[in-house]
Amino acid sequence: MKQTGKSKNKKRANVSIMVAVFCFAFLAFCAFSTDMAFITMNRAKLQRAVETTALASIARYAYDGYDNSEDYFNMYKSELDTIKDAQLVKADYKTDATGEQKVKISAQLVNPTYFLKFAGILNIRIEANSYAASARQSETEIHSEDIISSDYLITDKKGSEIKIKTNPNTSGYFVFAGIKDENNTYIWQDIGCKADEQTYLTNVGSNTYNMICSPEVEFDFSKNCTPKTDVNVAKYIKIYKANNGECQNATGTQEPPYNGDENYEIAILNNVKLITKDDF
Repeated sequence: MKQTGKSKNKKRANVSIMVAVFCFAFLAFCAFSTDMAFITMNRAKLQRAVETTALASIARYAYDGYDNSEDYFNMYKSELDTIKDAQLVKADYKTDATGEQKVKISAQLVNPTYFLKFAGILNIRIEANSYAASARQSETEIHSEDIISSDYLITDKKGSEIKIKTNPNTSGYFVFAGIKDENNTYIWQDIGCKADEQTYLTNVGSNTYNMICSPEVEFDFSKNCTPKTDVNVAKYIKIYKANNGECQNATGTQEPPYNGDENYEIAILNNVKLITKDDF
């Protein structure tokens, strides 16, 4: 049967409506996807900011009892420009029965929308929480070249991170802090210059290291060294015995080498790690 002009026009109208509906749905999907991608990105940035804030805050709180979470959060969020309007909601500190100190950091961001606002959704609230804990770790009967693994992350802050004790008549030793790279290989940094006692620069082969002679010494990662050596984080500690006996006594004369088996005690002070909500 031959279609009339009226039927053809009706078909064209129906197709036009379907195309219009499809185009609108496609544009709406694209708009939703664009806004959600931006929100997902900012949620990840906000989570990163609260995690670094939690680690820094509990380290500082364990050291001097002060809550500097807002200062830390403002510093970290400023490095992530799309969340500069995020707000710290709460910093909740507590100490459990074992003496371990913990913190919960909560923050939020009112994220404006770009396309969803045409559907009446002007913004979407993003929230993020992070939990961290601080504790001390002690290791005894440590020998030269033993690798001590920290249960927590040793952080750079204002205060002592590591304390070492050894024999009163030590012949000298070197201390290194380390991490592992993506290939699971150790990367070591000489931290002798960050000791609170006098150290001696000495050559070991083609390298120069800071030798420590004190039987009891603490290390502050934030201490400035010349030449400058930065230690922002560490997970491992290693001690090397200085076999040449180059330490000097109070009169400035060289002590004889100590040939005994030097044992070391290592205390990792106020080291921190992220924990789960269930561990808080």
